[in-house]
Amino acid sequence: MKLQTLVSIVLVIFSLLIPQAFSKKIKFLTISDIHLNHQQTHKMEMAPSGYNATNDMDNQTFGQLSSLIRRNVGAQKLISKPEFILYLGDIVGHKRASNPTRFVQDNTKKALAGLQSMFPDTPIINVFGNNDSFEKNYGAFFSDGLSPYKVALQSGFKNGFLSTGIKCHLKGKSDFPCIQSQNDKHGFFTIKLADTLILIGLNSVMFSPKHVAPLEHIQLQMEYLKKQLKHAKKENTSVLIAMHIPVGNNVYDGSGFWNKSYQEQFLKIMHDYYKQIKGILAAHTHMDEFKIIRMPENQNMGEYLTAGLSTAHGNFPSIKVFTMNDSGQKWSISNYSTYQIHQIKSQLHIDKYYDFVGAYCKNRPDVIDINTCLSHITFNDILSRYTVNNPNYPLYKAQSPESFYVN
Repeated sequence: MKLQTLVSIVLVIFSLLIPQAFSKKIKFLTISDIHLNHQQTHKMEMAPSGYNATNDMDNQTFGQLSSLIRRNVGAQKLISKPEFILYLGDIVGHKRASNPTRFVQDNTKKALAGLQSMFPDTPIINVFGNNDSFEKNYGAFFSDGLSPYKVALQSGFKNGFLSTGIKCHLKGKSDFPCIQSQNDKHGFFTIKLADTLILIGLNSVMFSPKHVAPLEHIQLQMEYLKKQLKHAKKENTSVLIAMHIPVGNNVYDGSGFWNKSYQEQFLKIMHDYYKQIKGILAAHTHMDEFKIIRMPENQNMGEYLTAGLSTAHGNFPSIKVFTMNDSGQKWSISNYSTYQIHQIKSQLHIDKYYDFVGAYCKNRPDVIDINTCLSHITFNDILSRYTVNNPNYPLYKAQSPESFYVN
């Protein structure tokens, strides 16, 4: 009897330890498209009725939004403290001043300083956006000795892609996140998030039809991506891909975000390594949306976009929080929550808008990989959330619903 009791106690203890030993979680916060214009004299409209290229982020509003987010992130607050911040590009405003170099430099410094103030003890990962080039909109990452990487260092980052500057150790345990490899001339990198999880940050501006890059630059980044994925497959490592401009077509008008041949090349790489890739994180459209990328064996991969903090496209300001789970086999995105910022009279408020599992994984509250819910989702299921519930622009004008899919 005593032996049976002892065995029972051991089994109970073991069952309690199993989740702790084999289930890990990472939460991170994504933010995008600040589009700061520190020279702008009018306030950014919080709930615009549609697209307005002059509706960039002014200094005062950026300060108010930064303060609001800072007050609501942390222990016992609306948003628990994330492991890291992923900034998905387009720091700089749309309307460049007469001195574009100074305009890009000043706004980049101010915005990155603001992000570090917003998240003072949290690593920040910085992805290149089309408005962030010193050359021009949709310009090169590095131009005439200037780059967002260098300005990030001037703003307090210890590495131009990762604020903490922590490098991964080839041998022994590293602190995460840490820089594993980088190309600071062309704007792409790999950051290790956990022992078996990496994030590959791409310069997808290079793939846009609005950017003309030498073919050798394109191939350099494609080969880098393949090399990282090949190594991840060998090491049984899970992969997130982060970039500003999403792959696929725009649901607004059906236009291609990428040069067609580059998209085909990229998707071929995705097909070859889809079992390693857990999702693509992007932005650029300012909308709260995602795309479904068809993969082999009837599998789907999600491309999850974070809506803008600025409102030039008709959205409410927004941020996201992603949760990743490691069940002992491979990592997966188990959920994300979208947070909406709105104004009541003169006061700004932030609230949870929805979470993916609750909205799209019906009757599957125990789902551990949101990609497995994608086969049941249609474009009409997500359309009402595009503008983050902006009452002045309740239904996004999408003329190409078929662009919801990337083939």
